[in-house]
Amino acid sequence: MKKPVPALYLFNNIFYPQTMIPLSVNDETSQKMLLKCFEQNAELVLYYPHARSKGVATLGKILMIDTNSDGSLSVIVQGIMRVKLENLVQQEPYPLYLVGDYHDHEEKNQTLRDSPLERLHLVLERWLTRHVHSKVERDRFMKDISSPAKLINNLCMLVIKDVELKQIFLESTSLLDRVRMMNALLVGETPESEDMEMCEAIKNFERLEIDQYKTAS
Repeated sequence: MKKPVPALYLFNNIFYPQTMIPLSVNDETSQKMLLKCFEQNAELVLYYPHARSKGVATLGKILMIDTNSDGSLSVIVQGIMRVKLENLVQQEPYPLYLVGDYHDHEEKNQTLRDSPLERLHLVLERWLTRHVHSKVERDRFMKDISSPAKLINNLCMLVIKDVELKQIFLESTSLLDRVRMMNALLVGETPESEDMEMCEAIKNFERLEIDQYKTAS
């Protein structure tokens, strides 16, 4: 798949497939782009422009738009899949990127162990219990967690706070690695965020790999 898609930059968060993100948008140009996408049922890309980003973003569709009394837009976007931003096709009036597929590597000879996934399911359940009052909504949410990838994506959206770390999860092409990282980061039965020492260790390792790649190139 390669096609041009309008892009909206996120400056304080990372968006993942199989999740939903609420946005409050004040910029007039971005508002026009979002309204056009909503009216045409068109896809858009949400992207975090970090200096070390590999250009990986999430393709999504707008589920809802409301206009607020102050003129801002409240928007909810559903994540569909990861994509790679390949070329900037248009800068004005809003960015338009040619995007390509971005998938996990096949890991045929390895299997996910049940125990870390069971623990991570429990971590998410307990987080929801503390933050979502409706048991019906909590049960509906957990019933919809139908795969390990969806579990990790939602933990990234809801629990992980560090934006650079969240980008590392988005860019990782190994589901096994993402499960292992998440299990190491969320320490204890009811974590509210990632363990900071482990967070820094993962970020430093990723920085080293990127620097070595650039040097070799």
